[in-house]
Amino acid sequence: MGAIWALLFAAGAAPATAPNLTACPPVQHAEGWERERTKPLAVPTALRSVLRADLLHYAAATLGGGAVCIDTSFMESTDKHVLSSDGRFLSFGWLGYESYGHVVVDRTGKGMAIETGVAPHFSPSRRYFAAADQTESEFGSLSGFAIWRVDAAGTTEIGRVSELPRMNDWRIDGWAGESCIELSAVPFEQSAKVPRVRFRAGPGKNGWLVTRNAKGCAGQ
Repeated sequence: MGAIWALLFAAGAAPATAPNLTACPPVQHAEGWERERTKPLAVPTALRSVLRADLLHYAAATLGGGAVCIDTSFMESTDKHVLSSDGRFLSFGWLGYESYGHVVVDRTGKGMAIETGVAPHFSPSRRYFAAADQTESEFGSLSGFAIWRVDAAGTTEIGRVSELPRMNDWRIDGWAGESCIELSAVPFEQSAKVPRVRFRAGPGKNGWLVTRNAKGCAGQ
């Protein structure tokens, strides 16, 4: 596996030409749709060789010179644009009308855009990444916990928990190895200053589970 990753990352330089926005398909607007923004979303200067924008799209360059088209018609602003050090993942956060999310673009192969809700946390080996988010208003695009596996080419979702205990400020505090994730949250009726409630996430018999455990991954 190490040799595969080394070969992939060695070939991971950005293509010489910027992604082609004209290849992006038309956006179909839902009934009642409206957007206050009248200009394309921002593209940081340092990323203009791999990311371009028009009013309704982002186009992100793949490592092979193709493009991943991302519908941005419902987004009012974006921030936290990051290109990973190996060049494989491009990510950004977004805000819309009573909505928010976070997109991770895997630039391998044909490329793919993954909605992670909030910025994900990678495992120590970077073979997996996970995200957790829930708010009282439920405006987030994830509203739960999810984990993805990073393959030699492409990324696969391998677990999702849609029904987290009803709490605020869910976050991933860290990984314990490659198969246990430390999480915590704050009950809605309590302030952020009280001790956070600790949870652990890991694979179970019927898929990934999020369970309350005061010791996190150290608990049994």
